Amino acid sequence: MSRDTQPRQIIFDPTPEIFATDSAGAFHFPLLDQSQVIVDTAAYDEARFVFSLWNPSSKRTIDLDRAYAELRGSFDPNEEHWIKLAEIEPVVPPYAPGDSFDGWIVLPILAERSSFSLFGSGFEPRTRLQIRASAYLVA
Repeated sequence: MSRDTQPRQIIFDPTPEIFATDSAGAFHFPLLDQSQVIVDTAAYDEARFVFSLWNPSSKRTIDLDRAYAELRGSFDPNEEHWIKLAEIEPVVPPYAPGDSFDGWIVLPILAERSSFSLFGSGFEPRTRLQIRASAYLVA
């Protein structure tokens, strides 16, 4: 990997519509870069991810004691097999209500081409969530 490689920032495609959890309060949301599932990660050593999940209704909050989110990865373009890469611990300001689930994680690059997704559970069943995610790839 060349040290001349410039860092790359990816703002993953936003949720086109409000994304709903299933009847158990879980979801699986693929992170797309310009509608593409696979990200070319060969030139990079590290990825820094930032996530934000929230309810679009100001009348709802997220129970941060129950909510769980993790980053999953898939590294074979011919077979979609998702593995847990890391649990995302929410960053919670002191004395603030749980109106959003914000977190970040830094991981080494594991493959030349990668796909990423968010998985969550412990949210309210059939609730609507808005999701934003970005990554900063560094050589």
